[in-house]
Amino acid sequence: MTYAQVIRRLHAASIPVRELEGRGVVAVATAAGRVVAMSFSKDGPNLFWSNPQLTDTALVKATPEKLAGGFGGDRLWFSPELRYHWIGKPDWRGLGNYEVPKDTDPGRYIFVDKGPGIVALSATGRLPFKNSDGHLAFSVEREIRMTNPPLPLDHPLLRHVDYVGIETTHTLKITDETRTGEIDLWHLLQMPAGSILIVPLRHGHRTEPLSYGMPGSWHTTPNSLIWRFTGTANAKIGLAAEALTGRSAVLRNLGDKRWCLIVRQFPFDTAARYGDHPEGIPREDQAFQAWDGVGFGEMEYHSPVLDAARGPRTLDDTDQLWAFGGSARAIVTLAYKLLGVDISALFPDAIK
Repeated sequence: MTYAQVIRRLHAASIPVRELEGRGVVAVATAAGRVVAMSFSKDGPNLFWSNPQLTDTALVKATPEKLAGGFGGDRLWFSPELRYHWIGKPDWRGLGNYEVPKDTDPGRYIFVDKGPGIVALSATGRLPFKNSDGHLAFSVEREIRMTNPPLPLDHPLLRHVDYVGIETTHTLKITDETRTGEIDLWHLLQMPAGSILIVPLRHGHRTEPLSYGMPGSWHTTPNSLIWRFTGTANAKIGLAAEALTGRSAVLRNLGDKRWCLIVRQFPFDTAARYGDHPEGIPREDQAFQAWDGVGFGEMEYHSPVLDAARGPRTLDDTDQLWAFGGSARAIVTLAYKLLGVDISALFPDAIK
């Protein structure tokens, strides 16, 4: 689906959208505060996963909550997942007892004017604790702006390469009425099936990838984790902060001998406490996660957890998302420069 098609279909369903333009284009929707589309041009392909049901205008307009996976894009959720999403023991095969709180997705976001070149949103919400009568009340602010790549625009590696990128900043607060419970920022970038996740791993780390759900087809190399998304596995994986470098990426084929590498630079802290973990395996180090299922794959990261009882009760978070488009050879070279990972084996026939 092209960027322009995504925008037209959201407008047809009366979904509020704001756009940023510069070196590329970006669209933001209020549902889950998400960056719903990003492209090198308005007529180019949306680089993220788009829900194919966006073509059903009546469905999107009347009951968007019935879209499995939502609209698509880079969405903002809140965790711990076990506390807010699962009812009882997780059913990873059928997902029959999985329910996303309405104040998470679509949430109650409104656009806020912060001046030219910025799309800003704010929301308040109350997350009900599963299997109890408690809840956690919060507020969140999210700002999106275009940003330059990590290399100078005139760098030789960026010649003949398309580029679009954003920086997002967030402030999350637990409101005064709440005296118990935990919450964190959970960033989820949705990508089409067939995309390949690439996570650089820090030299000398001593942790292993942790499986949350069904078996996944990921594998590790001496310095990376690689996972080709199928969209069907219902598999989730987590990585400890100790194993991370602060960057991860997704590779996808754009057709016509062109490839796209999307790199996320995100904060992590090996001394911080992270709130999400698999059922029955208490952990406090799961800063990065990925998902494969329901028609798409996800590259995810978490902020440290806020604790209403012990503190802290507020946090700030900033990340960057850079997308590059070009030939296989150009993308292989960029990936090695930005990630320190040789990805040439992922498409050997394309770089001969």
